[in-house]
Amino acid sequence: MKFGVIFDMDGTLVDNMRYHMEATALFFKKHGVEMTMDEFLQRFNGKTNNDIFRAIFGQDIAQEKVDAYSDEKEALYRKLYAPHLRFAEGLESIIRQLYADGVPMAVGSSACDQNIDFVLNGLDARKYFKAVVNSSQITKGKPDPEVFLKAAAAIGMKPECCVVCEDALAGIAAGRAAGARVVAVASVMPREELQHADLVVDSFSELSVSKIVQLLQK
Repeated sequence: MKFGVIFDMDGTLVDNMRYHMEATALFFKKHGVEMTMDEFLQRFNGKTNNDIFRAIFGQDIAQEKVDAYSDEKEALYRKLYAPHLRFAEGLESIIRQLYADGVPMAVGSSACDQNIDFVLNGLDARKYFKAVVNSSQITKGKPDPEVFLKAAAAIGMKPECCVVCEDALAGIAAGRAAGARVVAVASVMPREELQHADLVVDSFSELSVSKIVQLLQK
């Protein structure tokens, strides 16, 4: 059967959310924002920086300030994560097999251009993906399905013929709203909070290409 696979990046393609949280905590401390990381994850995991900073600092904040805050926080994250950059556990072999089988793949992420380049170029992984759709190419962030609808179109597949791999509640909601099947990896959120996905795994070591195909055949 013909199908496609769309991967979220942060917390899915790479297990990097610890470093995003460390960078966010440092950023919040500097700017006097009082918010626990648990609260941050519940409210904002999977959302764009534009949505996050407007929710925190006010909807009327100037776009230039949003961009400056975003650049500052993401530079902190890249510095922290650079020595640890690698594929999430069990994922590289799946991606290699999908690629060898000719299955079109895309990245559908809320990340900025710099972070996309940092991860995909750092992993030498860009060759595997037919398309990359990120925050610079959408007008509505997750849980809106726009990013996954555009990613599916970019790889020439109907959304219902795609499997979306995600870690965030907003991303799961976006994948389901797009009409795709959703695999959730419990890299950040507890399994019991991810049950709206079609399949929940603790890591990609529990997933295989055959399981992806079975999910689409249900």
